[in-house]
Amino acid sequence: MRAMRLIPPLDCRDEIARRLQAIADQHHLNAILGVNAAAMRLAEQYQQHRRRGNILGPLHGIPLIIKDNIACASLPLTLGCKGLASLKATSDARVIQRLRAAGAIILARANMSEFAFDVRSRSSLGGDVLNPLQPKVTAGGSSGGCAAAVAAGMADAALGTDTGGSIRIPCSYTGLVGLRPAFRRSMLEGVAPLSISKDTVGPMVHSVRDAAILHAIIHGAQPTEPEIISLKSVRLGVISALAGEDPAQLKVWHQALDKLRMAGATIIEVELPILTEVASQHCLSLYEFQVAINGWLKQQQNGPACLQAIIASGDCLPEFLPLLEQMLMWRSLKTPEWLNSRRFQRRLSLNLNHSAEHHRIDAFLYPTVARQPVSLEKMPPGSAPELAAISGLPAITLPCGQAENGLPVGLELMAKTRDESFLLALALGCESVFQGE
Repeated sequence: MRAMRLIPPLDCRDEIARRLQAIADQHHLNAILGVNAAAMRLAEQYQQHRRRGNILGPLHGIPLIIKDNIACASLPLTLGCKGLASLKATSDARVIQRLRAAGAIILARANMSEFAFDVRSRSSLGGDVLNPLQPKVTAGGSSGGCAAAVAAGMADAALGTDTGGSIRIPCSYTGLVGLRPAFRRSMLEGVAPLSISKDTVGPMVHSVRDAAILHAIIHGAQPTEPEIISLKSVRLGVISALAGEDPAQLKVWHQALDKLRMAGATIIEVELPILTEVASQHCLSLYEFQVAINGWLKQQQNGPACLQAIIASGDCLPEFLPLLEQMLMWRSLKTPEWLNSRRFQRRLSLNLNHSAEHHRIDAFLYPTVARQPVSLEKMPPGSAPELAAISGLPAITLPCGQAENGLPVGLELMAKTRDESFLLALALGCESVFQGE
């Protein structure tokens, strides 16, 4: 399994200087919108604490990259949009408060898909985020800047947001581990909204152990070593309908299933007729975004008053204008369309629960995306990322191999309950199999 990397550095100053140099050397990836000018000063303070034997927490002196829709006090908070370039956060988001209390240093703000709309990271402030593994293809989105930064060594961890796959898709494209926690509205304090019914915040890292550490900290828990689960007692429900038709990816996917079988896992084919409806559902963000973003803008200083003002200014991606104008139609919640989508959330949750009970499975399993990226343009990811997003269940992606084209292939595990502890333990077991241990 992959080694844990989130270990406090012996010299905080050297660590921060090294990561800042990596950011400067790889600026062409467009992963970063801006660095924290106070990072080196904080590193000096943290090193003084270390000399006195005062370790501030499990993340003492560890630099983190933060997606630019999560508030970090005194730093810009732009969502990648030129129309929001003047905004600065006046306080930390709840998750940032907990990361700082654990000793982390906020190093930089990550580029993202503007407003977190897309599964490709392109913004009017930062341009296209390039995949450091193959710069001619997208790093995915909307947390693509976070994924590119971690994959390129600008930091060992980042915090992103996931509404419909925005953590898991870029982690799949760049060979990282990405956790979408169960939906909990209380965790979104200080996070710019896309969908109040689906938004989540989670870690983007190199290993399942590191994901478990950050997950515990941002949820106010003490980090502990996750137990590794023997796959000999595990029943996994494979949703083959989500496998897609990408030959390069399918080859790796079937090899990964064979490895899991050889490790003792029982693989059960699961059919979900409701999947045909997942593909046809309008995303809840279509109905919720204007209400949510207008409420958020009212709490900010020196920014536009509302979504209509951003559109009128023209300071946003032109390709998003049709979608933004469509969103203007929905001025309140509890419309018939919104209620239908909320009812579908409950139906999908019930269907997944019934399937898990009927097949006696411990978790669901499928490729994270339907196909790998081939350019900087948007790659339809398929319905897989929406299963966890709509149901509210936690899901984690981890690399299960590399295709012949050199790009990693992501495998997603989705829990059957809202408890992440078993999911992380299971992911740790799968990771050990794919790493040949």
